[in-house]
Amino acid sequence: LIIEIINKTNNIPLKFDLYISTTSVGMKNKVIELIKNYSKSCRYEIMILDNKGRDVLPLLTQLKNKIKYYKYFCHIHSKKSKTSPIIGKNWRNYLFNNLLGNVELVSEILSDFENMDKLGFIYPETFYDIIGLSFILTKKTKKYMKYILRKLFNKVKLGNKLEFPAGNMFWARVTAVYQIFEINFYNKFDKEDDQTNDTIMHGIERIWLYLVKLNGFYYS
Repeated sequence: LIIEIINKTNNIPLKFDLYISTTSVGMKNKVIELIKNYSKSCRYEIMILDNKGRDVLPLLTQLKNKIKYYKYFCHIHSKKSKTSPIIGKNWRNYLFNNLLGNVELVSEILSDFENMDKLGFIYPETFYDIIGLSFILTKKTKKYMKYILRKLFNKVKLGNKLEFPAGNMFWARVTAVYQIFEINFYNKFDKEDDQTNDTIMHGIERIWLYLVKLNGFYYS
């Protein structure tokens, strides 16, 4: 998927830094070759990490000491779904296109952030094929949500209406979510075992908007 991802990030209409995580030296070298051939204008860093925490732990690990140097960031990943490959591909395309689909779209997103200083987070509406599943909140996932939020804020009450960026791809203002990069909870992430729910990754995916609101921003 790296060429597809590079083609999407090429729609960012200014110079940017591209952070990529992968799991092997061989894959890192292949990615470097493709970036040199296809990427328009970016600085990049590729980090080799354990196959743990899917897209979430690499994001928090790789940007932990770097995120403070940025105003905004876009998080995407090579989303696939073994349970339903067709839905997984369509869902990924939907998210990619609504976040990085063309230069005009990305320009509009960045303009919104620049012009509305309390806008903290932008994400696509929930993909139609998974709407029924996305609002199911298990006790274990809710427990993870509470655990994370209580590390960040003294008192947090979870509401009954669950809104979140399903698929965990989005644009964010750094000051709206920065605390999540300061927690050290590496050991809370399980080894990869094709989990479909009830992990700390699913908890983090569902607390972004709480974080945004608790920091005094709004989401769109």
